Amino acid sequence: MSHTTIKDGIDCVISKDYFYKTESYYKLISKEISGKNKVFPSSNDVLDAYIVPVALKRAELAGIPILQWEISSGEVPNPSIVYSVNYFSDPSTYYIVKNREESRKISKHVTNCGKYPLCYQKVPENFEMVNFSIFFGQVCTENENIKQIANKIYQTFKIPLINALFVIIDDKIYLSSLSPVNVSKLSKEEKLM
Repeated sequence: MSHTTIKDGIDCVISKDYFYKTESYYKLISKEISGKNKVFPSSNDVLDAYIVPVALKRAELAGIPILQWEISSGEVPNPSIVYSVNYFSDPSTYYIVKNREESRKISKHVTNCGKYPLCYQKVPENFEMVNFSIFFGQVCTENENIKQIANKIYQTFKIPLINALFVIIDDKIYLSSLSPVNVSKLSKEEKLM
């Protein structure tokens, strides 16, 4: 984790992740409470970003194309992308459910036998998933759509380093989830950003 004070009394806390109850999260809280400078990202922004349905709703309100989603505590339609929904779940962990048996098994696992809800996104048979790490709104790609969406994600959540999972359906790009950056999986180009 690092901390940078940017001009005009703005503090930026840069971290690979800002999960709830981590050192980075408490650093944000501490700086917000001190009230000395404006802080970004805010503790609210990082909590919102890492809870899939909340992140998708905020993204949708900001005009970012999202994959439509539903909340459930049971089986999900097939095929679907499934995420756990609780403060301690990792939004980079998802499951692709392709049949009824998988739906039962994954739903039971993700909900902890019905204790927590899950979020699912119904997808067609043919879809593609791509991950991009976003650094202050910039991504390593030539795809102008993804560049624009990445910048909008940064403008919406103000998180300096974040990973975005996109789903491509019929050449259209949709945000599926946001998660912490996995530094060990960064490409050479991303490490140079």
